[in-house]
Order: sequence, then C-alpha cells, then structure tokens
Amino acid sequence: MKLNEIDLFEQLKGQTGKQHFQLMCLAFDPGAEFGQTRVGTQSVTARPKCRFNWNACTTIQKGRRFFSKVLTDGPISRINFCTIPEMEIGAEQPIYGKYDSAFDEELKPYIDNLVAARGRVDCPQAFKLAKKLQEECAEFARLSQDETYWNLSHRAIVIAWLKACVLYVANGNQWEKNIEDFVRWSLQYDLWCKMQFFGEDIEAANRVGERIGSRGPQNMLELLPDVFTLEDAIRIRQQQGKNASRRDTMHMIRTWTNRGYCAQRTEHSFEKSRKYSSQM
Repeated sequence: MKLNEIDLFEQLKGQTGKQHFQLMCLAFDPGAEFGQTRVGTQSVTARPKCRFNWNACTTIQKGRRFFSKVLTDGPISRINFCTIPEMEIGAEQPIYGKYDSAFDEELKPYIDNLVAARGRVDCPQAFKLAKKLQEECAEFARLSQDETYWNLSHRAIVIAWLKACVLYVANGNQWEKNIEDFVRWSLQYDLWCKMQFFGEDIEAANRVGERIGSRGPQNMLELLPDVFTLEDAIRIRQQQGKNASRRDTMHMIRTWTNRGYCAQRTEHSFEKSRKYSSQM
C-alpha cells in the first residue's frame, strides 16, 4: 500500500482512516479479534483472527500528516518505521543491487522454512534478547528522562522480538549472533525514526501549551560535568524542556544514584561514578 499518492491519501482520511487504524491495532495486539458480521439468507456471522502485513511508502511530511490525529492512540507504536537517509547536495548517487533470480534462489531456503513451519515454535534466545533490550531501553529512558521514548519503546521491543522469532524459524530454528545484532540495530533504528518524525508532536499532544525542545532524547547525565550540582541538573532539565522543579530534579538524581550512575558528594553536589564513565 503506497500512501504517497494524493488520491489514496485522501481516501484513507476521515472515517475510513479511523477504521484502518482500528484494524491495525487489533491485528497487532495478541488475543485481539476483529469481528465481521454479515446479514443474509446465505451468510454467516464470524469473528476471525486478523493478521496482515501493512507496508506503506510515503514522504515524511505526508506521513506525519496521516498520523497527526492518532499521535497518542497507539498506531505509531505498533508500526516499524524506517527511512532513506538524506544525501548531501551533489553527492554521488548510490547504486543498489538487483533482486534477480540468483537472489531468489539464495532466499528460497529461508522462505521454505517459514512456509513449512507448523504448531508452536519456542525460541528462548529471542525471549532472552527481548529482556536484554528492555533493560537497555529502560536505562536510556532513565538517563534521558524522556517519557515519549519510554512509552514508544514498549511495543518497539515486541516488534523486535517478533522479528527475532521470524528470523529464527527462517534460519531452520537455528540461532546466530547475526540475528541478535540485526534485531538490536533494528530496534534502535525504529525508535530513532519514531522519535525523529513523531516524538515532538507526541510530546506536544501530551503537554499542550508547553514549549517543546528540539527532538531527539538526550542522555542528560552525559550533558553534565563529571562533578555537578543540583543547580546544574535543574539548568539541564530546563534546556531539554523538562519540568525543572527541585523535586523532579532530585527524583531524577536519586534514580541515577540508585542505579549506580553517580554518587552524592555533598548535600547539593554529585559525581559521576566509574561504572557509568566506563560505559561511555
């Protein structure tokens, strides 16, 4: 489905768009059912399980406009996003490979494995990776204090886990380090796109009337000097468009202290820990 066509974009707005988003959410959520009722002498009433592969291509501007009415309703968090990187003016145009018959033959064994899959397939490595990615996202959320990133990360991790499961089955139920590396990169890329394209609008929708800073969650501890004061932390929160009350700032610092990122020196001064510095 391509959304870069104006006529189709117009068709998907309004009530049709709402139904489209509802179907998208129902198809993503486990245990959800999408009901369809038919009335007639030869018809039946059914509630089938709905799963579909939704692939849309559009420009950034039209994509933001398309999702502008459902920023906090869930569709954005349920989709995996990617983009084509911007090129410098006058840069050499990259040459991409062709998906020819040789490529099809190379891909065929993996497709065959997916087609042949039956019943329940357990992949403990994918579950273990999902737990690890969950902690990594939580750690960045603590350091950036970005609620939008934190909320978007929940379903992004589910998407990453689903990718890992599909790749595991496609690979003949064999786990490889390459799968883990790709899934971690894919999660980070997905979240980067969501924050870059929609993060500012989502935060604005949740905090109407407040000034929103430039997008891209930042590690606020990294923005502070190795030894910093409470006032330094308050100033950084102000610069990042966060609530800069002393209470909220102290709560942030206590979270960092409890996680071992920093230690308290005096009543209102703190120092980054060796544990944190070694990770940077």
